Amino acid sequence: MLAVFMALDVFLFYVFWEIMLVPMYFIIGIWGHTRRLYAAIKFFLYTLTGSVLMLLAMLALYFTHGEQFGTYTFALEELMKTQVPLEMQIWLFWGFFIAFAIKVPMFPFHTWLPDAHTEAPTAGSVIRAGVLLKMGLYGMVRFAIPPLPEAASDETTIQIIAALSIIGIIYGALVSLMQKNWKKLVAYSSVSHLGFCTLGIIALNPNGIAGGILQGINHGLSTPLLFLIIGVVYDQRHALEISDYGGLANRMPVYTVVFLIAM
Repeated sequence: MLAVFMALDVFLFYVFWEIMLVPMYFIIGIWGHTRRLYAAIKFFLYTLTGSVLMLLAMLALYFTHGEQFGTYTFALEELMKTQVPLEMQIWLFWGFFIAFAIKVPMFPFHTWLPDAHTEAPTAGSVIRAGVLLKMGLYGMVRFAIPPLPEAASDETTIQIIAALSIIGIIYGALVSLMQKNWKKLVAYSSVSHLGFCTLGIIALNPNGIAGGILQGINHGLSTPLLFLIIGVVYDQRHALEISDYGGLANRMPVYTVVFLIAM
């Protein structure tokens, strides 16, 4: 995960982006709950699809740069100098963006998240909510928008992403209101929460991008804390239905205070 945030070589970034999925797959598949294998395979297939699109976009950028400058490199700084025609930029931008949108996860690519969160052990949910989902936001800000600025600022592109973000915000909130399972409630609230992040980033102004990133950090603090809190009572009762719990404040007053702060 650290290498993903540190790599400025696009191919190196891709390699670590992929490697990071392997332990997560095993964390869900081995230590998860009842439907763990279904959740692990669904998580893997979704992310793999996005990764293939990102790899194709990356190679297209690599060869275009090579044709223009005579040197083939994956260094992000060099790739940003490449003159890419607008039509090609749009294709490449969507290749990168869909890979990152699946990771975020953005509506309508979010359907792997509730399963992966619900079936994962507490540690898996915490690390995914805290760090893994933020990699999608980081990828948008670092690898999707800077090398392809014309495609990112294209009016149609902005309208599509903004519309999907707003749908995600409202849909995630409404669905989380309906949940009877603690973990699913927090998972769907994440879809809503991260809609604000993608909306801020695609605003393409300093305030919007700063707000999107800050909201990502907020989510990375509050949601893992909620998963930890749910994990505490799950370890004692082995039940995730909200109806299985009542009067926690009487039995666990300190825990309730921490829960309140997290909320």
